[in-house]
Amino acid sequence: MHKSNVPSVSNIRILSNMLVLYRRIKKQERYLKGHLLNLLRDVVPDFQQTFTDKDIKRITKYWQLALNLVCDNVYNLTGKKLSEAEHQRIILLSVFGPLFDDLFDDHILNYEQITSLVTDPEAYVALNKTDKLAAGIYLELLRGMPRRQQFIEHLQAVAHWQQESLKQLDSTITETALREITYKKSYYAVLLFCALLDNYPDQKILEILYPAAGLMQLTNDTFDVWKDVHKGVYTLPNLYRNFEQLQQLFLTETSNINQWLWQLPYPVKAKQTFAIIIHSLHAMGWMSLEQLKQATSGITSIEELKQLSRKELVCDMDSLQQQLKWVQHIRTFTNYADKEINAIL
Repeated sequence: MHKSNVPSVSNIRILSNMLVLYRRIKKQERYLKGHLLNLLRDVVPDFQQTFTDKDIKRITKYWQLALNLVCDNVYNLTGKKLSEAEHQRIILLSVFGPLFDDLFDDHILNYEQITSLVTDPEAYVALNKTDKLAAGIYLELLRGMPRRQQFIEHLQAVAHWQQESLKQLDSTITETALREITYKKSYYAVLLFCALLDNYPDQKILEILYPAAGLMQLTNDTFDVWKDVHKGVYTLPNLYRNFEQLQQLFLTETSNINQWLWQLPYPVKAKQTFAIIIHSLHAMGWMSLEQLKQATSGITSIEELKQLSRKELVCDMDSLQQQLKWVQHIRTFTNYADKEINAIL
């Protein structure tokens, strides 16, 4: 692929976009902390779930990723604005998502019970406060859903790949199987949020969202290496540790995303902003991969990996030096074309 005709994005443009995003995120954190419980009481008046600060933080992160990287980003690209009803559905799904994950991860329900909840929520009889709240939110979402059946089908796919992800507790899982699980559990979670929208993305945007979602999950996995190895969860970064291969994957997918994006019939500025937002997360994944590649040099087993400290394995993004490096990587990814691959590696 050759360089696109889209003007190169500058560091100033990226800094401006990141500042706007930072302010938006801080505003979102304050809003959710002040309004979440009242919103849930309106939806499920007798809910008994207690949310800790850690729970609120987890829900907020889920919401911010869904809103800023997916829903609002796709709408800004296509010249649309989220309605109040769409905003509320996004928040509700951001609460439902972590609860749904817990049904699997904490063994609250078995797969058959989860399938029953997904396929026939009106008839579902809750067993505890967690699935009761999940069922109540799910029913409220379905009542306002523009495409009810599509949403149910996407949630069935999310449940399927959540069940498949239990294979990540087995150290004999193949690299091919890990990659498929990594991509598809993230992609269908993204599609679930897209199904909330009054205007579902067209096929060309969905083609972009598949690799973007895969890199989002890989980014999460690279940051969670320390946590996952101590929980016995196997991922591409911690089990196979082919970091150069993973960097190659990041670059290949970035090239595909950019190539497909620049061909879309939307304003140049809108496409650039979309790329900046999407690649802001991917750039963090790249930085984490670089750190892991250095920190794990000579490591030949999971047991050896467990001996490394959290500081060695977790990429710290708080320092000014790291943040400036991050901005530069966002620019590289946003302007990236595959002819540059050897120079970067």
